[in-house]
Amino acid sequence: MTTLRRAVRRMSVRVVAEQAGLALTVFLLGALWLRMPDASVLDVIGSALLGLIVVAVAGGGETAIVLRLTGRERTRGLLLRGTLWMLLGAALWLAWGALLARAHGSYNQNDVQWAGYLNSRVPHALRNIFSYAHILLWIQWLGMAVAWAGTGAIAIPVFALTASQRPLRAMLRALRSVTYWITVVVVTIEASICTGALMGWTPGHGLRQETLSLLLRLGAAGILDALVTCLLLAILAECVARSDAAYATPAGTPVESQPRTVDKP
Repeated sequence: MTTLRRAVRRMSVRVVAEQAGLALTVFLLGALWLRMPDASVLDVIGSALLGLIVVAVAGGGETAIVLRLTGRERTRGLLLRGTLWMLLGAALWLAWGALLARAHGSYNQNDVQWAGYLNSRVPHALRNIFSYAHILLWIQWLGMAVAWAGTGAIAIPVFALTASQRPLRAMLRALRSVTYWITVVVVTIEASICTGALMGWTPGHGLRQETLSLLLRLGAAGILDALVTCLLLAILAECVARSDAAYATPAGTPVESQPRTVDKP
């Protein structure tokens, strides 16, 4: 739990606010981009430029947060390099999601078939526990866990290549971190259950009350998601910091604060 305590110390209200603000900004820009017309050449050019702006804001903003958590200076070169790695990570994440969607089949048809088959193989006395609905729910949870495990695995090299001076060692340390993978499980539960339940609840007292409730629930879900995301990033930042610090000075050589020569007596 030492890693978790040190990761929590790296977090701050400013970092969480930056993460939530970045998500809100990208959401608004993305919504504006989707509403842009494409009736003329100028509209297409404007849409392409706005799409590039959305990508640059998302990648550059997330890179800035990563560098802040690791304590590195946010230079132009590091921001550009981090943005490129963020884009590559996003492409890998989309490819991973497409692969899982293909495995599930259209409208989760494969999950439905597997649930029916497994339910038919269960003894009759156990079908109250291993019912069709329960098996289908467990398969969906397993698919979500696999999806988030892939997301966590993709985040490790992207973070290390963005912020670490020794990315390979940082990757290995993060992959071996039990705290990191437990946090990935917590983030999975929060994203699938807590946020879903929060956004699915409706008061049903009229348009004004429902609108106010929607705004409050969106704000609460955004803050909660930003908090757990920052915690995950802070744990990766701690893995990077430990990896860089462990190999900053070769063994057997004096540190910078010590004199390299000693006067003869």
